[in-house]
Amino acid sequence: MVACTGETDAQGQAPESGQPVRVAAVSDGKPPVRLRLPGVTRAVQRADLAFLHSGQLAERLVRRGEKVSAGQALAILHNPSLMPGVSGAEARVRELDEQLQQLERETQRLTNLHERDLVSTDELDRVRAQRNAARQARSQAQARLEEAREQLAEATIRAPFPGRVAALPVEPGHFVSPGQTIVSISSPERLEVAVDLSARQAQSLIAGQSALVRRLNGGPQLTGTIREIGLPAPGQPATAVIELPETDWPEWSPGQAVHVELAWTNGEQLTVPLDALIDTGDGLPHVFRVRGQLAELVSVVPGELDGAQVQVAGEIEPGDEVVIAGHGQLLDGERVRVLR
Repeated sequence: MVACTGETDAQGQAPESGQPVRVAAVSDGKPPVRLRLPGVTRAVQRADLAFLHSGQLAERLVRRGEKVSAGQALAILHNPSLMPGVSGAEARVRELDEQLQQLERETQRLTNLHERDLVSTDELDRVRAQRNAARQARSQAQARLEEAREQLAEATIRAPFPGRVAALPVEPGHFVSPGQTIVSISSPERLEVAVDLSARQAQSLIAGQSALVRRLNGGPQLTGTIREIGLPAPGQPATAVIELPETDWPEWSPGQAVHVELAWTNGEQLTVPLDALIDTGDGLPHVFRVRGQLAELVSVVPGELDGAQVQVAGEIEPGDEVVIAGHGQLLDGERVRVLR
């Protein structure tokens, strides 16, 4: 017995039992998809200004590229029907003012006489009704005068915000229609870029996501933010608008060609090596997951193939170890030995 004990100690511990296997970890997704799209910078604050009435462009008060301030007059329209409308409305208000003053004096006179019982109540009520009707007519005439003045003021286009004149598509003397662009202005302080996306690409992006913007002729790059994503129409792409941060760099201005780099992931997709999938004969793919020193058979649903990896769905989690070698004769619940 002493000799046997010594021999066991000399040989050391017995080798580990279990089916030898090799394992790999379950991954939680594919690397981000990157896309580069062309675009052109434009001002966030921009406007195409037009008259609300038709007429002849009488005068342009600015030049292309000129700086303008908020409220500055930019163009004047000539419409013969606008000025007479104001003059007629002013004359009507003056006429009613005179009538109202006369009725006010007449009402006061009859009131004094009525207090001394020199006129009847019916006569006083009749004059009061005429005075009240004149007041209402004067209010309506004043409203028409204000409307005519507003229409006359609309014959002058004014800048809604400070910026620069971008375009002047109509020359003085030409007839213009309501809504036809006369002056285009933009504020170059804040820039944005619009890019076209397919329906699948638009669904992969979200508002607030960052995007890298580079100019084609080099120089510094900017990191913008996706402000909004449109919906695609039949046969038309979706439009994503990337807003750029404010910068003092003079090389960034509206109308520059740029490249926009977008990146996204295809959601939380679990992937395993293709070698981990086995067919147990029931027509459903499975993998062996190692828990402790035991192999557990887990059914999975395979998806898209990406090289040597395959997307799967099932009762597995990122970081789980699945058997990729040595599972030819492996049974569910069998003890395994992981080879490192």
